[in-house]
Amino acid sequence: MELVISKVVITAEARFDYESMFGLPLPKVDIKRETEKYIDNLINGGTFCGYYFRAKYYDEPTDQMLMLFFYKGDSFGRMQMWELKGICIAEDWSEEFEASGQVRLWLKSVLNPNENTDWVWDLRVREEMRSKLLEDYNDEVGN
Repeated sequence: MELVISKVVITAEARFDYESMFGLPLPKVDIKRETEKYIDNLINGGTFCGYYFRAKYYDEPTDQMLMLFFYKGDSFGRMQMWELKGICIAEDWSEEFEASGQVRLWLKSVLNPNENTDWVWDLRVREEMRSKLLEDYNDEVGN
């Protein structure tokens, strides 16, 4: 069996999660080193296969146990990429949130969605149309 080399890619969303929780820069080098070693041991030990997993990670700078959420990315030969998509304090995670889909929804959300419309403008147009329909209705009922 050929050994897999795991590489962790830290997404902007994961970096945002950490920095907004603690007001500190994400210790990328430490997280990458530790999680790549952990993932390699799981995969090469034959105890893991899948496209998504979570792992607890002790963060020394904040003295917190964190929950890290990973999705399987592209592979290049023996190298397998893993995207760190989200970070939260470990005790904030629950099986209930996972099962209900709330965790997946959070992990699949992006920081800067590519919206082709302006939601404020769309809201104003809908409100204007609603007002016009109410006026028309009131005119018809009043006659």
